[in-house]
Amino acid sequence: MRRLLYLLLATSAFAELTPSERELMQQLGPGTPEPILLWPDKPPQFLENAAPEVIKDNQTIQSVSVPTITPYLPPKEHRNGMAIVVCAGGGYGGHAWKTHVVYAAQVFNPMGVAVIGLKYRTRPPHILPNEGIQALTLLDAKRAMRLVRHRAAEWGIDPAKIGVAGYSAGANLAMNLAANFDLGDPQAADPIDRLSSRPDFAVGLGTWHWRKPQNPFVFKLNSPPVFLVHATTDKPVEIATNIIADLKKLGVPARLDLHEEGGHGVGNLIPQRVKNSFPGAQWPKVLVEWLGSLGMGF
Repeated sequence: MRRLLYLLLATSAFAELTPSERELMQQLGPGTPEPILLWPDKPPQFLENAAPEVIKDNQTIQSVSVPTITPYLPPKEHRNGMAIVVCAGGGYGGHAWKTHVVYAAQVFNPMGVAVIGLKYRTRPPHILPNEGIQALTLLDAKRAMRLVRHRAAEWGIDPAKIGVAGYSAGANLAMNLAANFDLGDPQAADPIDRLSSRPDFAVGLGTWHWRKPQNPFVFKLNSPPVFLVHATTDKPVEIATNIIADLKKLGVPARLDLHEEGGHGVGNLIPQRVKNSFPGAQWPKVLVEWLGSLGMGF
């Protein structure tokens, strides 16, 4: 009975949206999907009495203490099984939700690809050093990967075709996950925790680590293929080149698409950029083609 109750809780959307969630959905308009709790109860390291979540007029989310995912799914007849968990940027202090998640869905959904927006925890309200916020959000990213795999059949997703992509601090989180995933705990009481948190590929857009040039991530031989989009004007560009070099030393497939314009927002899929074929906004098509060249069947 307890397991049945857990499964019902873990696979349901919010029974009642919070004021901030209602505000975001109102700003984004009709057809906006509802968020789903990453954990059916309090998440690990839950912050009691946290300040409430805030939605800005530009659809930026701040003060996140309850992590969620929001599935933007293509029409059933067009789904190709591929999904991308998208981590919006914002310096670990917020999420540029419309610019990074909604616009990504507008490009990827017509391609048959599901976009799963991850609302990971931020500071504030969490008061943590850099290493602390990375560790906390890694919990959220791992759980998101497991939960998407858990819901894969329901959403028309192939559990072996789920990647992660992030912008700026979200790219930091995506690379952190690519380096520090686990394969799940087969003995876990929670069936979701038995699933792997390994992304099948990882994308970093304007990858950032507090303006440091060194690669801070210790990748593994079984880390997923990594695709980076960066601009030469986004300093230090060396963080991208160093990540690619370290992955290639391990024999992990890695590609860097370097552009001369676009700055830190080089990979933003702003509709006008997409319409005008801005070079930095072509990465979705390039990514899918590159993964196909690796024999991944996308």
